[in-house]
Amino acid sequence: MKDMIIEILFLSAAISVDAFTASFAYGCRRIKIPVLSVVILNAVSVLFLSASLLAGAFLSSLIPAGLTAQLSFLILFVLGLVKLFESPSDAQTQDGDKNHDNLLSASEAFYLGLALSLDSLAAGIGAGIAPAQNLSYIFLTLGAALLTGILAILSGCFLGKILSARLNGNFCRLGGLILIALAFMKFF
Repeated sequence: MKDMIIEILFLSAAISVDAFTASFAYGCRRIKIPVLSVVILNAVSVLFLSASLLAGAFLSSLIPAGLTAQLSFLILFVLGLVKLFESPSDAQTQDGDKNHDNLLSASEAFYLGLALSLDSLAAGIGAGIAPAQNLSYIFLTLGAALLTGILAILSGCFLGKILSARLNGNFCRLGGLILIALAFMKFF
């Protein structure tokens, strides 16, 4: 049970890093993220994650038991490497405030949520494909992802406002390191 909780926390943290980075960039640019936009941004991410966890659980029933841990490791490890070496860019945040009103509207939050959720698809399939994942694992993961996502957005925006003049933070590589650690947790 302890290993499952640690794994859930790692997965939730890994998929929340992009939301933190984007909201940090918004905070630096003094763009406000209203509560409704925070909820929409997180809802999109959690929907993608839930679909991918269920897809991973379904795929695990089709794959021989000996291969599921290796496949889970491979998906998470490769995704971690991609995130680790991707070029730092806040293009998603620059494109997010389409009407340049310094407010992330509900529709803008939806599209930003779609862009930020692509990693959740691969990570969710990789986590869900591991052997012995049950509904309690999926629900705990979704709850943890929802809470860490909200915390990531609110703290990122807050810290961005405070540290905008002092720090130019790029945290995308942190998500890659967390996914690689999660991959090794799945394998061993």
